[in-house]
Amino acid sequence: MKELPIIDLCLSEQINAERVHSALKDVGFLYIKNHGVPAELQTGLTDLAKRFFQLEQSQKRAIAMEKGGKAWRGYFPFKGELTSGIPDLKEGLYFGVEHGPNHPEVVEGTPLHGCNQWPGEEELSEMKLIVSAYMDHMEKLGHHLMELTAMGLGLEKAYFSVRYGKEPTMLFRIFNYPFQKELDPSSSWGVQEHSDMGFLTMLLQDENEGLEVKSRGSDEWIAAPPIPGTFVVNIGDMLELWTHGIYQATLHRVKNTSGNDRMSFPFFFDPSWHSKLKPIDAALLRTEELANVPPSTTRKWDGADIRSLSHDATYGRFVWEKVRTVFPNL
Repeated sequence: MKELPIIDLCLSEQINAERVHSALKDVGFLYIKNHGVPAELQTGLTDLAKRFFQLEQSQKRAIAMEKGGKAWRGYFPFKGELTSGIPDLKEGLYFGVEHGPNHPEVVEGTPLHGCNQWPGEEELSEMKLIVSAYMDHMEKLGHHLMELTAMGLGLEKAYFSVRYGKEPTMLFRIFNYPFQKELDPSSSWGVQEHSDMGFLTMLLQDENEGLEVKSRGSDEWIAAPPIPGTFVVNIGDMLELWTHGIYQATLHRVKNTSGNDRMSFPFFFDPSWHSKLKPIDAALLRTEELANVPPSTTRKWDGADIRSLSHDATYGRFVWEKVRTVFPNL
């Protein structure tokens, strides 16, 4: 493999279900185009993000993650997030679904449920409106891709939505990878190699390269450069577990050597907080695909053996236990 497949969502559902299935099974990564997310919304989001990261540290820290509590929302500074115990060369903003104070999960004190934090600067006053609109579009896209995934596996189209209910866990990030004049090859990664935790990641990139994907069955790394009008999509650990390894979460990493600050906008579409870590009933899947599942070769960033996790645990517990390793200061 030298490049990632590109799937045109304008084609029929059945064709795209087959192509998505092939890409997720063989590669774990793909591009999608004609996804329906307005270009002007993406441009507005990118412009706002650039303005935010140009603020003084004191202004950005006004919405520091420490102030968000268990909701896990807000700003973290450069090197404030760890991957495999190593500080990432990035800063970022964390958002999630907006939950009011009377939402049952907020009342119960459930992690990752609560209100977002928004910058108070007048020139960024539209950030709430644009981020919320963007997340609405990405939620629809996430549901559509999971329907195609179900069809590709030979399941009922609504299989996943029935299992994760009306409230999938949706997390949105805006990352800035500042250009580094002096790069130490041993510690210059914007993000170390890792796999994602959930079902699907849908990534909007700016014009700067930096994302790399590890080829299956080799040590070769493949560039995943920005392609105008597309999102990069990849699967996470939960889809590997739920499909008994028919799909495998693929390692990826980021290094910004573009000569510019690089921004990326990953949207994570994952199981609901209380979903059990229970794989799909094997009787519903194709016997020949289950028979040819290879051993897991993806080294998880925290050393976890995904396929041996307790099926009685919940996705929420799985995620929350990792927070201490990603943001130890929180």
